[in-house]
Amino acid sequence: MKKIAPIGRMSVTGKRFKSAKPNELSASDKNSIRNNINTLTKQQLAFRIGKPLEVIEKFIKKEKLVSTLDVQVPKEQPQPVAVEPIKEVPIVIEVPAKSDVTVSAMKTKERKKSAIAARKIDFILKHYKQHTAIEMSKMLNTSITSVRYHLKCLNIKSIKPTLPTPSHLLERQKFIQENHKKYTVKEFAQKLNCSGDVIRIAFHRLNIKPLRKPLSEAIPQETINFLKANYRTMTAREMSNILGNLSWTQVKYLCEKHGFLKTLEETEAIRNRWNRSEFTASEEKYILKNYGQISFSEIAQNLKRTRSSVVKFASRKGLRITKEQHNALNKKNFEKGRITMKERLEAKAKSSLEEN
Repeated sequence: MKKIAPIGRMSVTGKRFKSAKPNELSASDKNSIRNNINTLTKQQLAFRIGKPLEVIEKFIKKEKLVSTLDVQVPKEQPQPVAVEPIKEVPIVIEVPAKSDVTVSAMKTKERKKSAIAARKIDFILKHYKQHTAIEMSKMLNTSITSVRYHLKCLNIKSIKPTLPTPSHLLERQKFIQENHKKYTVKEFAQKLNCSGDVIRIAFHRLNIKPLRKPLSEAIPQETINFLKANYRTMTAREMSNILGNLSWTQVKYLCEKHGFLKTLEETEAIRNRWNRSEFTASEEKYILKNYGQISFSEIAQNLKRTRSSVVKFASRKGLRITKEQHNALNKKNFEKGRITMKERLEAKAKSSLEEN
């Protein structure tokens, strides 16, 4: 029995139609190429369809389409015309010879130029250490560029123009030159109210060496006595902050040099100043008894200690939780969290009922 299609609109739900990829031609694109192959070029077809030129050429080659625009009509070649050869005529240019007067004038001019240049070179060699290039150009009544050219050819450098030094800088340099064997750089900086770098630059310009005192002479005896009295109970940074004029590394160096060394007990005591005292015997017993049974947070809460202190104590003692204890703690914490969440939800529901 022949099947008859149902009357009405056909349902297309669930069907997927294959769409053309970016470098593929759809059915409409192919029909457009077939219809316009004789009216448009390949470039125009590619622009109109919006596909690459290579895709268009590949389709045309596959379909074996021939465009009338690509068919070339043979053109008639023009017949060659006989041309008579042109006769070469030699061209003779007569150059007038220079007169003897012109030649002698040019030689005289060159001699004068060489004499002037020689005088300039002699003058520059004599005065380039005393005068700048600008001053020499004024003395020779010539341009600065010519003077610089001769300096470059001779491979020499003239002195540079210097500005006059201010009076206060001259006084500072004079003071440094007179007292450079009495004071150090730091003492000069304190007396002249300037930085140590300024004093070092002045020493470099004057070509003199600053006074250097050894550390043993620079440190007064009161500082050594202070270190001796406090090195057991204070850190190097604390002593440096109190002294003010010594860094903590210098304090550490002086303590090592004079034999001010802490014992392990003293170092531990200084370290524990910022922490609470160590655990008592009863607290240690409680931790050892409940370790692995309840969490670190609960132990710390019961002992009124921090969780980190309990963890450090356990690591010092080498205590470890077994896998079974870890799983039991996870279950316990999960159950505890579930009960807490249930209580919160009940309280929230109760408060919402009271508001209504």
